Amino acid sequence: MRLHYYLGVVLEDENEIQECFHIIQAEMLEATVKSLSYNENARIVTDRHTVNLPLRVNWGGGWSDTPPYCNENGGTVLNVAILLNGKKPVEVTLERIDELKIVFDSRDMDVHGEFDTIEPLQATGDPFDPFALQKACLLACGIIPQKGYKLEDILRRLGGGFVMHSEVTDVPKGSGLGTSSILSAACVKAVFEFTGIEFTEEDLYAHVLAMEQIMSTGGGWQDQVGGATPGLKYISSMPGLKQEIKVTHVEIPESARKELDERFVLIYTGQRRLARNLLRDVVGRYVGNEPDSLFALEEIQKTAALMRFELERGNVDGFAKLLDYHWELSEKVDAGSSNTLIEQIFSSIEEMIDGRLVCGAGGGGFLQVILKKGITREDVEKRLNEVFMDSLVGVADCKLVW
Repeated sequence: MRLHYYLGVVLEDENEIQECFHIIQAEMLEATVKSLSYNENARIVTDRHTVNLPLRVNWGGGWSDTPPYCNENGGTVLNVAILLNGKKPVEVTLERIDELKIVFDSRDMDVHGEFDTIEPLQATGDPFDPFALQKACLLACGIIPQKGYKLEDILRRLGGGFVMHSEVTDVPKGSGLGTSSILSAACVKAVFEFTGIEFTEEDLYAHVLAMEQIMSTGGGWQDQVGGATPGLKYISSMPGLKQEIKVTHVEIPESARKELDERFVLIYTGQRRLARNLLRDVVGRYVGNEPDSLFALEEIQKTAALMRFELERGNVDGFAKLLDYHWELSEKVDAGSSNTLIEQIFSSIEEMIDGRLVCGAGGGGFLQVILKKGITREDVEKRLNEVFMDSLVGVADCKLVW
């Protein structure tokens, strides 16, 4: 991996750099495929089943859950589930039909596909496939085998064909709130419950990880845990090609919960991140052993642990300072996490906040802040309206899910 990267940089050979990232994807996919198995015991147990999941905000450790960093060093993340506009916006519904076929219907993407043969469902790896996520889910859950078999036989054994409806409502693209991975988690959870497959939280996380590798998205593992499980979670993994995720539900004093409910504010920037090579840039700096990147990735994990410590003892002020420090570290990992608009937003409310951080990778989507004591959401909204007037910048309707 590093040999190809160094050669690519020294020789200015894009093909060598591409080979570096191909190796990462190939190794992860090979390890994942080995663990997949066809589940011949699955049976449709209900005519219709719906799963709704919240989103998540990342508080500490983001980027440490991303391959290959987590594979070589392990990762540590602290995040919490949220409602947006009072809703759990990620929804997946499975519905039994008499016809022996599988139908995918994605209302928010406005795509619809019907399959009565198995080969197209077993075909993965096409980044432009509108149903890549749904296919990866059925493969990861063992509903569809990797190769062989007839779809008609599989569906007859299951007890019928089915439609998979999926939708994310009222969440802008590039939000930074973990939408795509949480949608994967909702698909896996819905399939398990629809087909009577018993599972634990750990099973759910592992199967979503498998989905991510089948789709070759290259992303980390924190988002699906953040949305699939309510509350505040401290999530970690040990080094290894196969990431085994340990999730600890963090309990904090009731007074700290109430204080966070009052002081935590989500702000929409009105813009979507445009940098297409974000993941490649961040991974490239890590693989290239850039000192700033290595320091920040190590420090980010420590910051997540310290955040947990401060919240468990009810110190929201201490948590806010750590959030601010995390923002400094995030800019070392990825300079593109900030831009002129984000800096203007933070600057306009500087004297009203004690802590700040972008959501997800940043560069757009949502920002999160911890207000100073005595400052209200309305105060922040008024200030943003004065500065940014008729733009989309504003305070979002957000609630932490404890």
